[in-house]
Amino acid sequence: MNKEWLNEIEQAIKSLELPVLPETLYEPFRYTMAMGGKRIRPYLTLLSCGMVSGNHSLALPSALSVEILHNFTLVHDDIMDEADTRRGIACVHKKWDSNIAILSGDVMYAYAFKQLLSYRESSNLEKEQFAELLQTFVDSTIKVCDGQALDMEFMERSDVSVEDYFEMIEGKTGALLAGALAMGAIVGGRSDLKERMTRLGNLMGVAFQIQDDLLDIIAEPEDFGKKKAGDIREGKKTYLWLRTFMECTVKERNHMLEVYNENELTDEQVHTIISMMEKYGIIEETSELIDNKYRQIYDIIGEFEESIYRTELSRLIDYLRSRIK
Repeated sequence: MNKEWLNEIEQAIKSLELPVLPETLYEPFRYTMAMGGKRIRPYLTLLSCGMVSGNHSLALPSALSVEILHNFTLVHDDIMDEADTRRGIACVHKKWDSNIAILSGDVMYAYAFKQLLSYRESSNLEKEQFAELLQTFVDSTIKVCDGQALDMEFMERSDVSVEDYFEMIEGKTGALLAGALAMGAIVGGRSDLKERMTRLGNLMGVAFQIQDDLLDIIAEPEDFGKKKAGDIREGKKTYLWLRTFMECTVKERNHMLEVYNENELTDEQVHTIISMMEKYGIIEETSELIDNKYRQIYDIIGEFEESIYRTELSRLIDYLRSRIK
């Protein structure tokens, strides 16, 4: 990733004008934004603006709004997941408490909107574009919440389909990527390319999430940074789980559901589920599906005019795809 452009994002984050008081409201906000992360979503906003021949620096407020929103969702997700750490340090609700984390997350959401208000009086954006920018941000937020709600519901449902799963990850993972790219196109003055950017972001979300599903099964913990088969142990219905459930026998289905209803799985039970995935060729099928999604992503990127921004996006996709190799 281009260090100069990343530095613009980091400087924008550091330049956030946050009050000192109430300390329990704004200190967790600062703490969360200082945790770091890859900054992929705001980076996509800058790249998108540049790809449509806009000045990427004009997209910084939009990029910042996307990154604040993303971090806001992480604060609340950690509460729901009862997580202890995020990026190697204590989650907000652990360092302070859940009430502080909820309220701090709420003000982060407000500040995400506040970044977009800088365009209200800007000569670089027409009123119609400003309205479209706000609408895109709101729609993305709603879709992220839809995806998160579906993900939680799936834990309790036995009738989840692959189509349901795709709908969920297009919301939970894809919506903010799609919104980040679409907002960049709007600020770059090419609202006509917003739908193409949205399609690109949704595809990226699906590819990344299914790739994570697969890596959870095949990657070594020291390479992936997570406990192997963590999704199975947590009772998550991933793409691999759903496809295995569709292909296996009634007896095997009953076993899968029985295992998922248990609080803590043994290594033997986890191995049994993985063996069933291998038996029905689901691991290989999933790898092929991921390759297909990435081909579609590269095809859409290729529809844009050649530029340093398009090249950089292709390199970013190469890097993210390489995690599966």
